[in-house]
Amino acid sequence: MNAAFVKARSRLVLDQPFFGTLCLRLKPVEWEEPTGAVDGVHLFYNPKWFGKLTELERVGFLAHEVMHMVLMHHTRRQERQPQKWNVAADYAINNHLIAENFILPKGGLVDDQYINMASEHIYSLLPEPPQGWDTMKLDSGNCGGVLDHPNSDGTAGTASAIEAQLTVAINQSAEAAKAQGKLSGNLSELVSDITVPKVSWKSILARFLRANNKSDFTWSRPNRRFIGSGLYLPSLHTPCLEEIAIVHDCSGSIRDEELSQFLTETSYILQELNPERIHMIQCDTEVTSDVEYTRESLPLKVEYKGRGGTMFSPAIEYVNENHPNVAAMVYLTDLECNDFGDQPRYPVLWVTTQPGETPYGEIIEM
Repeated sequence: MNAAFVKARSRLVLDQPFFGTLCLRLKPVEWEEPTGAVDGVHLFYNPKWFGKLTELERVGFLAHEVMHMVLMHHTRRQERQPQKWNVAADYAINNHLIAENFILPKGGLVDDQYINMASEHIYSLLPEPPQGWDTMKLDSGNCGGVLDHPNSDGTAGTASAIEAQLTVAINQSAEAAKAQGKLSGNLSELVSDITVPKVSWKSILARFLRANNKSDFTWSRPNRRFIGSGLYLPSLHTPCLEEIAIVHDCSGSIRDEELSQFLTETSYILQELNPERIHMIQCDTEVTSDVEYTRESLPLKVEYKGRGGTMFSPAIEYVNENHPNVAAMVYLTDLECNDFGDQPRYPVLWVTTQPGETPYGEIIEM
């Protein structure tokens, strides 16, 4: 491997462990394009160009490419023009890097008017590329570009699965940097925006289940205090989070970023609440998928199916028939439908991306 690359990456690991840890996940690949690029799996660089940079600029280039990955620019382009997307993405991240005291290669795109703007917003403000602009030239800022993820097929399900796996890595890298006292407040806030679910599941589900699952006496767990006396008495048993159904609305009205958020919320429930099992069900006008997951299933790899109209009753009826032991249902949706069906025996928590009303259950907004 290129000695200058190894030295710069090692310095990044030592000085900025958040960026360095993520950089180690990328496979270095030498190429003949003018500068470099990242696709979430590979870090491409031109060794001749890289060798002409100062050591601090090399470190800045690596951080720049990692930042593309952190903000998931390799999954978010969709149908946007590639070079214009790269320009927007560079404007979105370079101010963050300067705030972290990185030195960027000369020519890096920086403009204060784009501070704290998302790449999509910046893209909408940029002029259209002139006719004949080389759409394959990805780096107009001399810092390196971003390519689509090699496994991306443009579908929301694939993008969500890629982003869910990366979210786990980002969170782990942030925790490692924080343990060393090397995670700035700005970076900590940025990581929280990316990795922390919008719903406080611990408090909400605890309250939700307490309100809907009353303590009761059961013969399945005898009261041990009286067994020695020859008495076999029922014990007081409080239901725990054993088996729940989590339904993802995969209809056409759900945006890709909302599907990604649904997956983040589901992953967090598994990680933090550790239910015995969940049934993750996809539904538009019919149930299109039903997969059982536990905490050991993380990170989740999900392919979304459907993207048609919206009906809630099929998922309710499906769970009634196929999962009689669920303690509760969490339904992630935009509530753009009036077909709720009959109220089931188990409590339903509607987690919605926008305000709405339901004939039963409890509603919280993400």
